[in-house]
This record gives sequence, structure tokens and C-alpha cells, in this order.
Amino acid sequence: MLARKFLNLKKSSIVIIILFLIFQKNSCAEDKKIKIIAEEVDMHSFFEVIKPVDPKAPPKKEDPKKPVEIVDPNAPPKVVGSDVDIVTKILQKLKIPYEVQIVKWKELEPMIKEGKADIALGIQKTEKYKKYAYFPRIPLRTRNYVFHRLTSEIGNKETLSYEEAVGQNLTVGIVVGFTYPSEFWDNYPYEKLQLNRLLYEGRDYKDLVIKLRQKKIDLFIADRERTTMLLKKIGAEESVFKYRNVLYWRDYYCIFPNKSTFPDKDKIIQQFERELYKMKESDLMTIINEMWIEKGY
Repeated sequence: MLARKFLNLKKSSIVIIILFLIFQKNSCAEDKKIKIIAEEVDMHSFFEVIKPVDPKAPPKKEDPKKPVEIVDPNAPPKVVGSDVDIVTKILQKLKIPYEVQIVKWKELEPMIKEGKADIALGIQKTEKYKKYAYFPRIPLRTRNYVFHRLTSEIGNKETLSYEEAVGQNLTVGIVVGFTYPSEFWDNYPYEKLQLNRLLYEGRDYKDLVIKLRQKKIDLFIADRERTTMLLKKIGAEESVFKYRNVLYWRDYYCIFPNKSTFPDKDKIIQQFERELYKMKESDLMTIINEMWIEKGY
């Protein structure tokens, strides 16, 4: 009788211990935040840039119904951008806590390989990264790159290939520090370790539009979506033409490093992909991307 009571007590103790461990595991999972990393780059900044107020500009009329926003100049920069917006919206819906960290390029790749982050943003699908991380089927954004030219110079032709541009000795504007695909460099190879004579380096897209209108270059390459907003802002949408043929495109993904140890990772990825698909189908992803492009990101 005594032995049976002892056995029942032992079984009860084991059950209590198991339940305690499960509770502890769930509590840790709730406390742990998904770590999102992204590289800050000039072409797609993840830090909010607060533009300085022009002292000569007339004061803006404030909406009396809109609450006054107090900006702390000493506050750390806010992490923003279309990628951040899309991913955090999904995680908020799934009620998963997260944190976003901006890292340098030399830090980004090792963190992905070693699983020191749970999600990485703005990654192109390459064989190198496919070895170390899972890529969802749907990219966060796609950029289509086309030639831009003065409308007065295009004539009746609405497409232009690399070969045609080179054959006509047209000078092409490119952005300093931006990476271009191998097919671009096949057509504009370095000449004695110097930049090809048909290439001109500009600071950014706005600089290239200015050089185009000054006729210092004949063309420039840029993604169609970003320049659409830019040309509207500076009143150049009528004077600058975007050729219809896409020279190349780039898809940018959020990826899940294989060595990430976040609890229930596989389940979260499945849930995340479903929500990503819903955002794509509802056009919410397009709306978010266009909103941030218009803001200059």
C-alpha cells in the first residue's frame, strides 16, 4: 500500500516537472524576440533621415486636428523602409515580438551564415545565400532597370538594348557604388583598368537626371519605379522617357538563416509565408513599396 502511494507520488512529481518545463519553454519563447538584420545602403536606407528645416522657407500651416509631433534630436535614428514595414506588419499580426538591427555589410553575411539573426532583409537570391538560409517564394520587392533618355531624343523607337546604345556611342550615367550585373559590364568593360569611356558616374538618380537635362550624358540606367516618383517630384516626367524594355531586374527577399535557433522556427516560417502571400494578392505589398519610394527610400 505504502509502495503504491510512493509510486503515485513519484508519477505526480514527474508530471508536475514536465508541465513546469513546458511552461518555462513557452515563457522563454514569448520573451525572446525575433532578430531582424538589414544593411544600411545609400540606395535603400533603413534609417529615417530627418531633413533640416530651411530657414528661408515659409512656415508650414499646421493642421489644428493633427497632434504636434515632438522630435528629440538626441533620439537614436528610427529604422524604416518598405522591407521593414512589410516584415514587421506580418510579425505584429502573428503577435511575435521582434527587434531590428542595422549592420555593416561585412557583419551581415557572417551573421546569416552563423545564425546570429533570425531574419535578414534586402537579400538577393544567390547560390551562396541559398546554402545558408531559406528563401520564401515571394520577394519583398522587385526592381526593373531600364534606360532613361530625353523624350526629345528618342524618335519613334521605344526600346533600346545595350548593343544599340554602344553602337550609337551613347554616354550612360551610372550611380557611384551601385552594383550592376555581369551583362552590363560585358557591354561596358573596363579599358586599361579605367572606367569605360561611355560611362559617367553620378552621385544618385537625381544627379543623373540633372546631367541628362544638361546633355552631359545621353542615357542613364535606373529602376523604373523609383524614377517615376522622382521625375514627378522635380517636374521632369514629360521631358525624360523610360524605355519599355527591361534591361535586368532584381528581386529582394527577407530570408531565414538555417542556423537560427528561434523556437518553432519552421512553424513561424509557414505562417509568415501565408501572410506574405496574402499581402501580395491584396496589393498591400505594392502599396507599401510605392509609399516608401515616394518618401525617398
